[in-house]
Amino acid sequence: MNICIIGAGAAGRNASEYIRHLDKKARIDIFSTQDEIGYAPCEPPFVLKGIAQWQDIFYPGKFFEDRGINVHLNTKVTDVIRKEKRIIANDQSYSYDKLLLCPGAIPSIPPIPGLDGQNEFTMSTNIADGRALDKIIPKYSTAAVIGAGAIGIEITLALIARGYHEVYLLDIQENILPAGLDKDMASKVEQVMQDKGIELILSADIRGIETKSGMKQISLPNRELKVEIVFLTTGARPNVEMAKKAGIKIGETGGILVNEYLQTNDPDIYAAGDCLENWDMITRSKTRRLMVTTASRTGMVAGENLMKGNSTPYEGTLMSFVIEIFGNQIGAVGFTEKLAREKGMDIITSTLSSPTTRPHLGKNILHHKLIANRLTGTLIGAQIISGEIIRGIINELALAIAEKIPLNRLALIESPYSPAVGRDPIGDGFRKLMQKLKTS
Repeated sequence: MNICIIGAGAAGRNASEYIRHLDKKARIDIFSTQDEIGYAPCEPPFVLKGIAQWQDIFYPGKFFEDRGINVHLNTKVTDVIRKEKRIIANDQSYSYDKLLLCPGAIPSIPPIPGLDGQNEFTMSTNIADGRALDKIIPKYSTAAVIGAGAIGIEITLALIARGYHEVYLLDIQENILPAGLDKDMASKVEQVMQDKGIELILSADIRGIETKSGMKQISLPNRELKVEIVFLTTGARPNVEMAKKAGIKIGETGGILVNEYLQTNDPDIYAAGDCLENWDMITRSKTRRLMVTTASRTGMVAGENLMKGNSTPYEGTLMSFVIEIFGNQIGAVGFTEKLAREKGMDIITSTLSSPTTRPHLGKNILHHKLIANRLTGTLIGAQIISGEIIRGIINELALAIAEKIPLNRLALIESPYSPAVGRDPIGDGFRKLMQKLKTS
């Protein structure tokens, strides 16, 4: 069997590994427009911070070579000829039995008047972008980052770590990390960032950006910002131009339309990663989900289905994420209160700040917010902020949402306790939600 994979990011890499696991003899060709692959795409910001080297973020060993996967670097696939089941890449023809599309996403440039490309930078999963920024960042000491999502925050933290004395972080939304946090929770982290020298300009009305005397001048209604460089971290859009050209259907969110097996309208073509149109597990509403964790999962699912004949359905995303900001771990899963209300859901919420241990043993505070569907009595969202590791808590809450476990069961589940280790403060949130549910 001949398998062609377009795109060698997390989705393509995971798919190729899983396909090789299922078929030791299949010919697997993977195509990338980049000149090097095999790195962890979330980690370039940590190199930019100066706490890792480029060689540290590459996967160990000769990943593709060890698995007998044919890698085509600096190779652009220009055509998919579906009737003949072949692709054209760098003027060469490659036949396929099954084709997997995972070309990723392209950074979105906001429609700000005056952008001219001078000292304006974006960040993508292409390690070449990270290497270029690594050479550029030491030349300056002032910057504005437009877009306060995870990537924008990581870039901002990198600039502070590299000694920048003036950094502005702007966003048109009312708080940082708007996809995962509500304003009441985000404000707890925003104060920490400001205390560290980052000026946050939220609900920003950016009128324009000009280049004057070698400086970037950002026009706001009541002030002008002057910095040396600007980072545009305002999200990304699915890379679907090639799919469109081949007649592959595109969904309402702009991603490649797939069924529950990640199969496109062509039965021999699948899609995975940032390029596809995703859906949430809570309401099955269509959404975009441009995260490496989602790309890895969809790559594995698509790889299995194209080899085994649609045996494993993809259930959708729970929008989970985690990030660390100046020693604070921030995590979220499911809907924010704001998004749930926008979807017209009848919800109840609980917001608490509780010590995780007894005061004389450290008193580390964990802030959490839980969002539940009043009609079904189930959890639909959670947000956590703590100085402790919270990934395990986020995973537990994700399972509770995915399995639609009733709040009355969550409130009564027994959890361990030790004075030295601490207690489970999330249980208090479940019990508070139950009280609201019973009195409503």
